[in-house]
Amino acid sequence: MFSHLFTGRLKCLLRNKTVLFWTLLFPMLLSTLFFFALGSITEKTESFSTIPVSVVENDAYRQNQWVQEVLKQVSQGDDPLLALSVNTQEEAQNLLREGRIDGYLVPGDPFELVVKQSGINQSILKAFIDELMQTQKTVERIVTATHGAVPSGLLDSLADRESYVKEISPTGKNPDTILNYFYALIAMTCLYSSFWGLEIITGIQGNLSSLGARRGLAPTHKLKGVLADFCAAVVVQFVILCIVIAYMDFVLGVNFGDKIGFMLITCLVGSVMGVSLGGFISAIIKKGEGVKVAVLIMVSMLLSFLSGLMMAEIKDLVATNMPLLAYLNPANLIADSFYSLYFYDTLTRFGLNTAILCGMTMALCVATYFLVRRQKYASV
Repeated sequence: MFSHLFTGRLKCLLRNKTVLFWTLLFPMLLSTLFFFALGSITEKTESFSTIPVSVVENDAYRQNQWVQEVLKQVSQGDDPLLALSVNTQEEAQNLLREGRIDGYLVPGDPFELVVKQSGINQSILKAFIDELMQTQKTVERIVTATHGAVPSGLLDSLADRESYVKEISPTGKNPDTILNYFYALIAMTCLYSSFWGLEIITGIQGNLSSLGARRGLAPTHKLKGVLADFCAAVVVQFVILCIVIAYMDFVLGVNFGDKIGFMLITCLVGSVMGVSLGGFISAIIKKGEGVKVAVLIMVSMLLSFLSGLMMAEIKDLVATNMPLLAYLNPANLIADSFYSLYFYDTLTRFGLNTAILCGMTMALCVATYFLVRRQKYASV
């Protein structure tokens, strides 16, 4: 009997083209848009072009041979940092106004940087000036401490910047903010399986659907029917998630790491969580199907937003300022599970996320069971 109910519900779910679109085609379409939009951002970030800048030729500039030498060095070579021109302050202002330079430098104490707008090049210039001034102050302190004597090789040693700290990833993979968008998209796909849960609960409520009325009169035990429907929905959603991830991996080239087995576990737990969430919301809201769908969409998008689907920075802000909310958000837990499998060499974080998801799923299933087990109708 169970296999017959399972097969029948599986066929019904596969005929629901609307839910199949939102759980399968929409995530694939959105991931494609992410790929083209975020891929171009990555290319722009990685590409570097020489920054056009001017320096004002004032008394401070003419008297500081060291600054002149540093600016000369960074504006020479095959791939110079600066495209430097020396002008009067009025000429520099005109160049900046016409957009021919990104900013101009005014030597003095303090060393000034004048820009017309903020951007990547302006931030690089600001960092360069800060480092230049810090180095100059260091030289002045050393010269003062040695009573005016410049130690041999001082300037060469300052120019040779060697880092003694090396950043090493636990798995050899570098943190990638772009991946968070795709992981959050997968989490959203898991939450969209709540539409299957809504359909299951609506299908057993005799006051909301004709199917529910017929099933209420059938001799089949309600729990057995709901369990068969639930398993069919989880199977469909699990297969959908595998298709979406395969599309992202093999077609779009999104790197999910090599822990395939644990990724499948995350997909399965996410599917069960999504179906359970949909069933719970459908059971607790006594209005029609339209109201339930609206609430499901609102809840899914809010949870996805907090997991970083629209802005990756939101995920970090929530984790820093409201850590409890981060642990109560199933979308965040699913996305974080994928990221922990990619970046960490241990399964501690993955296990914690999975355990919380399983606990939340169990709580939702139990609550849904008690909400629908004794529903009776005076007339259907």
